[in-house]
Amino acid sequence: MHCLRDASIGCLLGVLALAPPAAAQFPLFQQPGQPGSLLDVQDLEQPRRAPLTIIPSLAITGEYNDNIFLDNRRKVSDFIIGFTPGIAILAERPTYRVGAGYNFTSEIFTQETNESHAFDRQNFWLDSLYRVDPTLTLTLTDTFIFSTDTNLVSSESVDTGRDRALGNDLAAGVGWQFAPLWTLNGRASWTAQRFDRNELENSDVYRASLGVDRRVTNLITVDGSYEFGYFDIEHEQKSTTHTPRVGVRWQATPTIDLLLRAGPSVEIKDHGPTRVTPAVTASYRQRFSFGAVGLSYDREIGTAGGLGGTTDNQLISGVVEVTRVMRGLIVQLLPRYSMVESSTGNRVDVQSFTAALQATYRITPWLSLIGGYQFFRQRSDSAALTNAGTTIANDADQNRVFFGVQFGYPIRFD
Repeated sequence: MHCLRDASIGCLLGVLALAPPAAAQFPLFQQPGQPGSLLDVQDLEQPRRAPLTIIPSLAITGEYNDNIFLDNRRKVSDFIIGFTPGIAILAERPTYRVGAGYNFTSEIFTQETNESHAFDRQNFWLDSLYRVDPTLTLTLTDTFIFSTDTNLVSSESVDTGRDRALGNDLAAGVGWQFAPLWTLNGRASWTAQRFDRNELENSDVYRASLGVDRRVTNLITVDGSYEFGYFDIEHEQKSTTHTPRVGVRWQATPTIDLLLRAGPSVEIKDHGPTRVTPAVTASYRQRFSFGAVGLSYDREIGTAGGLGGTTDNQLISGVVEVTRVMRGLIVQLLPRYSMVESSTGNRVDVQSFTAALQATYRITPWLSLIGGYQFFRQRSDSAALTNAGTTIANDADQNRVFFGVQFGYPIRFD
């Protein structure tokens, strides 16, 4: 536990050195790999946002969870009372934007009282942009999640039971428009995962990519890129990946945006075979009078949420955003289906489905009602075992119902 606590503090201090602490994400449904956002999608903040805004907040919540241990062999339900203090900071000027947030949840379990803790759920996010000049833009983003819900720590959504775990995604990017129709893009990222259980394997994944975009018309842009990946997984061979891709972005209509990128991904292990597998990214997003709808598919070489080794990961995710039906009401539906498989054998073979429905209704500028429902289902045919010979990734079905009130008011500094 001390190792995980040290890693948690180290990751958090690393990102806090980049920006002041802050937060106010939805306290239950974390989004791995997605920095938070305080953009007011309904333009309810009047007057418009000041150059510096600080938003302290407190959410008081109740949650019913019918499988707190994420294991169908030990299905235990409980009602949980949560207190989530947070703070968020947003600074914006014509040449830069910095948003950052931090919150933690103190949980009181009414039945399983040993599970009550003050800091077992933490979130930090950073989303920043700096325009050096009209042709050069720098970005820096980070998402940090510390939780006992292992299926929420990583984008793979792999459940390994109730366990203290953390995920941290840090990325820096640069975009340089060196000609009227050409843009050069670079990106570097570090993804860290840490687990308290000895049977699970910590990992560090480093990626760097370089690509170029060419605007063909006002509606179509083509691109080509190369990505290098380095996988450092505990107790496993080191491996590297080389992934060239070509792609196209098309604004099919004024409200529809389409994206497709694809190419081969070559994995080279230090003392193992070399293999080639497809790498694909595709997305669709459409704006409607009520909000927006999106669907995406991603296939890449990744990790398996602590189960060990590199895996072929496929993720299908969607979003339905309702933001324009009623003033003050924001509703999101976020389904995602994940398939994680070892390249050979059945050491890892996990399929999971998550569907989250969440809503916020702002009653006054300082008071909101929040609520939601999350369904999670996992089926595993993995051969990975614990030291005792039992499976690590178990079948799990979980329902969570969440409701509460959130207090928070933006403090603006001109």
